[in-house]
Amino acid sequence: MTQTMIPHHPQEAAEQLPLLPADDVPVQLRLSQRTRRIGLAGVARARAILADQAARRRQASEEAAHITPPRAA
Repeated sequence: MTQTMIPHHPQEAAEQLPLLPADDVPVQLRLSQRTRRIGLAGVARARAILADQAARRRQASEEAAHITPPRAA
């Protein structure tokens, strides 16, 4: 079994789990192509939502960095 590293960002890498050969997987655990596509689409949606949230936090943080706190009198 091999593991492939897929970089999402220059500083981070995600570990991709290898698929087992279909002959080695019990029938109860095998996924149909439809189920696999639905699952992968759900993962893609979740990643898009998380990326959007991270971008919004980054933008808010950058905007807040330009605001100077009030000086004490």
